[in-house]
Amino acid sequence: MHTRPAPQASPVSGDLALAQGALAAQVQFVAGYPGSPGAGVFNALLNLTQEINIHWAPNEKVAMEAAFGASLAGSRSLVILKSVGMNVALDPLATFSLSGCHAGLVILVGDDPGAWASQNEQDSRWLARLAEVPVVEPTSVEQAALLMVQAFAWSESLGLPMIIRTTRALHSAKATLPPLWELPTSRRRFLRQRNHWIVLPYLVQRRHATLHSRLRKYQAMLEASPYDVSQGSGALGIIASGFTYSKLLSISPKIPERYQLLALSSSWPLPQASLTRWLAPLKRVLILEEGAPFVEEQIRALAQRENLEVELLGRETRTLPEEGGLLPREIINALHALDPAYSADPPRETEKTMPSTVPLCEDCPYRPTFHALLEAMEALYGRQHYIVVGEPGCMVRANLPPFQLFDVKYSLGSGLATGLGLALCDKQHHIITLLGDSSFFHSGLNALPFALQQNPPLTMIILDNRTTALTGGQTHPGSSFDERGQPRTKVVDIARIIQGIGGSPQVLEADSPSLKAVFQRALTRQELQILIIRAPCPRYTQD
Repeated sequence: MHTRPAPQASPVSGDLALAQGALAAQVQFVAGYPGSPGAGVFNALLNLTQEINIHWAPNEKVAMEAAFGASLAGSRSLVILKSVGMNVALDPLATFSLSGCHAGLVILVGDDPGAWASQNEQDSRWLARLAEVPVVEPTSVEQAALLMVQAFAWSESLGLPMIIRTTRALHSAKATLPPLWELPTSRRRFLRQRNHWIVLPYLVQRRHATLHSRLRKYQAMLEASPYDVSQGSGALGIIASGFTYSKLLSISPKIPERYQLLALSSSWPLPQASLTRWLAPLKRVLILEEGAPFVEEQIRALAQRENLEVELLGRETRTLPEEGGLLPREIINALHALDPAYSADPPRETEKTMPSTVPLCEDCPYRPTFHALLEAMEALYGRQHYIVVGEPGCMVRANLPPFQLFDVKYSLGSGLATGLGLALCDKQHHIITLLGDSSFFHSGLNALPFALQQNPPLTMIILDNRTTALTGGQTHPGSSFDERGQPRTKVVDIARIIQGIGGSPQVLEADSPSLKAVFQRALTRQELQILIIRAPCPRYTQD
């Protein structure tokens, strides 16, 4: 059993609450990939205990697969991802759900309404439903810790992976935690049973039926869930899904005195019988949720099936905006639509600066690299002769003045393959792709054999600072230190990987005086050029 710190009397953040809940559930294995808003939970676990097996994986797919393997071994496992990382992890999850897990397996997915630190606003609940994995959303910081423990209990009792979906607002909020109940330590070992952990085409339909049976059992359990709480009275109702409940009460604490209020943590599947009883006497209901109208669509379908005469307001009716996280003024406007007699002064709103709008650090060693690249382009044929493809990471700040470097930028790991497609089809421009080292290990590596085989006129530049700097200096396979800051005995070298596949990379230091000349030579070649520019991050890279 973990030596777990006692719940603190002073307020704690949502990050710490979720970490405390995982330790109360006796989590034994944690894997993830860095990204906002989930990275804070990983860091909190590192600070709270030395006793768990915890790793930053090369990408989210590997994190999911490693955690599933740990679950099969009998260890309770937690996967920590952000919204866009769920895309990468979906492939294994959609198959793991068919066999189910062994020890408890919980996936913490941090969504990013408003795209504060992401390249889209995706709502990961749709992917969870596609994989047919249950989703719960904590309605408060206090509930976040309790629901984490409960999710492990549900997962282990039903043999189902569980998803806890959070948003940035919960991670940064603070509250005092209640006493946490604890699960006994898992005593499970690998279950050796013919075909139990094997998913083959001839077994899929049978496994799918078993998954549906487990989901029905879980849905029946939700009918008495203490995590879906109703209060208040009246003919008008509000369903606040997830952390929108805390947002609502922070704006208008007296809401339960005027309306029926349901704090809903069960996003999918819904507790349909109890929801039907709750909806039946109401005239009009406002549905608050961040992301897509995921809960709203389910409730509309439920109301239609049950012939309920209730008017539903939400994102689908444009009562709430279709984009962004819910701001106080938007919630107040929606309350006025629910009840024209309602009025309130919106509180003052403050918003932090988005990371992608913050310039490169003054001491960033890659500033000379970007200057040299721009100078090389101008010295040859001019900037317009080139298409520069970038990726997420610190380099996104090079798209700000004075560099304004990118012509194309999409997802993590997409730069090389996107650049390859451009190089094969656009004969008017020379293509330049910029990759970070973490991005290379994440999924950029997958496109490299294809690029080497096609050998197009393309200059591939890997910026290797030996860390994942933008999200806080997390490790990757090329880092010289581990998650706890200890030196690694084995560091994976990017140049040797490329050489092993058949490439011939040129390795330079970012302050090399010959950098501009090297760029100029590469940009005139008619075949693939691979340059690795090394410069340790002054903030995070350990010598």
